[in-house]
Amino acid sequence: MNLFDPRNESLERERLEQFQLERLQALLARLKRNVRRYRETLGDVRLASLEDLAGLPVTEPDDLTAGFPYGMFALPLREVMRLHSIVGPSGKQLVIGHTRNDLTHWGRLVARQFSAIGINAHDVMQIYFAPGAFEAAFGFMRGAETIEASVAPDDPFHIEYQLATLINYRVTVLITTPGNAFQLAALMDRAGRAPQDLPLRHVVLSRPVSAEERERLRSDLFADVTCAFGVDEILNPGLCVECAHGRQHVNEDQFLVETRDSELLVTTLCREAMPLLRYATRIAGDLCREECPCGRTGIVVRPRGRLDNRLLINETPLYREQIETVLAGTAAANHDFTLETSERGVVVSILVTADLFRDTMRELLDLKETIIRELAARLGIPADVRFRDRVGQA
Repeated sequence: MNLFDPRNESLERERLEQFQLERLQALLARLKRNVRRYRETLGDVRLASLEDLAGLPVTEPDDLTAGFPYGMFALPLREVMRLHSIVGPSGKQLVIGHTRNDLTHWGRLVARQFSAIGINAHDVMQIYFAPGAFEAAFGFMRGAETIEASVAPDDPFHIEYQLATLINYRVTVLITTPGNAFQLAALMDRAGRAPQDLPLRHVVLSRPVSAEERERLRSDLFADVTCAFGVDEILNPGLCVECAHGRQHVNEDQFLVETRDSELLVTTLCREAMPLLRYATRIAGDLCREECPCGRTGIVVRPRGRLDNRLLINETPLYREQIETVLAGTAAANHDFTLETSERGVVVSILVTADLFRDTMRELLDLKETIIRELAARLGIPADVRFRDRVGQA
């Protein structure tokens, strides 16, 4: 068994639940003492067993939005060492804080994932993410530092340079997004390079993919493929460990996970800067307790996709509300529109009404160019804009 932290990863169920109850009781005390939102909603609630958790209030994404920037912090800002800005549900900016202990825990949780698939200090990693995915890249870097692996340089704007780096630095572990992994495989095919030309042993993807996609990458890159699963507002990566048997084990000594109408709810048991109680992730999933040959006793989660309107454009989260905000500053304000993804990015199809019909073709083309430019400048996404009537394209 490749366990980085055997004591906590393979705890017997009875002992694990006792740890969880003690940490949950301590968490409630801290929340009521230090976070006004929880002080108002929790009142004098007492917790005698883990079964009582279901009676506690749920933390909704809107609570994080309302607390922006530091209203959900449980410690003074001077004790928060690192701040990360992420795109939360509905496209609102959120701030996630970490203390020194939070960062240490984060590195050790990611190290559990590395150890589970045989990555160690002898490996050379490349952590390759787009600029907008800084939090995930930082988490993987903390894990690499914890196991003392070497990390090769990256350049997220030049995939040809990435391929050269993988070969020249003899990179054995690539940590990246599914999109980049497929682009890399396509580049190698165009260049006439065999998969065996790469020294890779492992590819760690930033999110789960289908079994078919995983097998394609395994064949195209000649490496084992592992998928991370996390929640940006909680911890990503670090919430789970995918073991050698393909099961996503929740790190239950650190997190309590439950479901409400198929939605995953996560409670942070040890986070200091920004602890969350029963956070509604807007992710659908199933939980299963089953004995696993890997030796981990953490509950297995099987994510089933988003429950909100989030899209991923080049691995960057995008919400309809963000498009509405951009359109609000143009002549297309308050016009109905639809969104769909494409290989290039996102396609915004705007319903043409009488006021837009009065415009000349040149004015419509100028409006299209303005919207494309604003989406790129404000959201960092490539887009195409189309004008449609109620039946088809205008």
